[in-house]
Parts: sequence; structure tokens; C-alpha cells
Amino acid sequence: DWSSDVCSSDLERRRLTLKKLCSLIVVALVCIIALSACGKEQTKTYEGDVSGKHVLTSITYKDDKVLKQSTINTIKYDDLGMDKDEAKKLFAKSESIFKDLKGVKYKVDYKDKKAIEHLDIDYTEVDMKKLNKRLGVSTKENKDISFEKLEKQLKHRGLKEKDKMDRSEERRVGKECVSTC
Repeated sequence: DWSSDVCSSDLERRRLTLKKLCSLIVVALVCIIALSACGKEQTKTYEGDVSGKHVLTSITYKDDKVLKQSTINTIKYDDLGMDKDEAKKLFAKSESIFKDLKGVKYKVDYKDKKAIEHLDIDYTEVDMKKLNKRLGVSTKENKDISFEKLEKQLKHRGLKEKDKMDRSEERRVGKECVSTC
């Protein structure tokens, strides 16, 4: 009968229109979620052994710009081929590099068999020209640090990305390292 044919074709057309609408909504939601991740501060943590140091570093970045870096290096005196007093002299040089530099916090905790070096750099506050000059890096630019390039360097040096952890767990891990190292 003619009326049932018209009705079924209307239903089919409405069903296709509803499918298209649902597909568009899903695509829009995916785009919104993807774009909300852009421009949002994120933190990645890397860990590994480099040149006799156990390194734990967290990088906070937005888009490709590094905002902060927090690093804990644990170094055994035996691995350096020196005792605690010799290590103190060695680290005194690093302390002088970072001393009174806005946006940089540096300290070393000396334990019986190892030293724990803490370095926090807030790239939104530090004067990159001064930092680079103190580190002996020759550059004329006061450029932002690229997260993508830094991540490649960290991985090239053998550091591996740790599973995501929140900042409170990261601080706890850092405190445990200080108390047990």
C-alpha cells in the first residue's frame, strides 16, 4: 500500500539524518576534548641512570614551552671516585653557578655514602641569558625551551618516561629518596 511505503521512506530518511547528527556530535566532542588538552599545563616525569647519577626529573610545560623543571640527582661518592669531603668541593662549584639566580633553587643533601642534588628551575622567572652565561652556554637569545627538544634529549640520554603521577605523589617520592638515600 502507498501510505506504508511513504511512511517507511520517511522513517529511513529520518534515521539517516539522526545518524549523521550523532556522528557530527561525536566528532565535535572529540575536537573539543583534543583542543582542551592544547594550552593546558602538563607534567611529565623521567627517570634513569646517567653518568653515574640516578636522575629523576619532572618537566612542566604548556604546548611546546617548558615552564618548570624539577630534578633530583642521587650520586654515590664511590661512583665519583671520591669521598664525601671531595664531593662537597665538587658540588660547591654547582652551588656558585645557581646562587642568587632568580627562578632557580639548588641544594645538595650530603649523606654518608651519597649526595642528593636538588635543582628546580622556573623558566617563567629565570633570566635565560644569565643562566646560560653561568652554565657556559654561548647564546645571544633569551629563547623559550622547547619541550619536544628537551624530551628528545632526555630520552637520548637514557631516561625513560615514568607512569603519570600526581604532584603529591611526586613530592612523596622525592622525600622518600632524600630520607633513604
